[in-house]
Amino acid sequence: IAQGNPIRRSVAKFTDEKVSEEAVAKAVEAALLAPNHFLSEPTRMYDLGPEAVEKLKALNEDKAKMFSGVPGWMLVTCKTEHLDENGGISAKLALEDHATVACAAQNFMQSLAEDGVGTKWMTGALGIDPTEILGVAGASPEEEKMVGMIWYGTPAKPLSDAKAPPRKLGVNDILTKVA
Repeated sequence: IAQGNPIRRSVAKFTDEKVSEEAVAKAVEAALLAPNHFLSEPTRMYDLGPEAVEKLKALNEDKAKMFSGVPGWMLVTCKTEHLDENGGISAKLALEDHATVACAAQNFMQSLAEDGVGTKWMTGALGIDPTEILGVAGASPEEEKMVGMIWYGTPAKPLSDAKAPPRKLGVNDILTKVA
């Protein structure tokens, strides 16, 4: 939230204007500021270039046209030594690490929004197995778990014009004051 104004909104349509390397670097620095209870530093980020995106298009040809309209692709993963016996993120310390990475992703997107850059956090809607996505990035599925793919770029419409979707719950629905 920049100066009390929630400016980050999901953006699906971008222009061809390139996002500055400085804005991306600043956003990655913001990601590093995410709370990290055990200082395990689980956040990993992969800024995918054109060759990697072409590989993703080949993995889901039905969405290749949509993928072509996305200028920036940041894969966000969780590298944790605390997986459960099945390799999942259900063990307590792995959940702490996953929470850190989710906060890092939000910080990354908020920082970009403050520079006028639009983002969209994608997961299953990519229609590609996460292990294949990790492979495209050169990440090990045994060591890292995909948390999300963040699309980023100059939004086709100003972020100030983007409206949040209506929420089912309000502040009074989610906040309980305990004496």
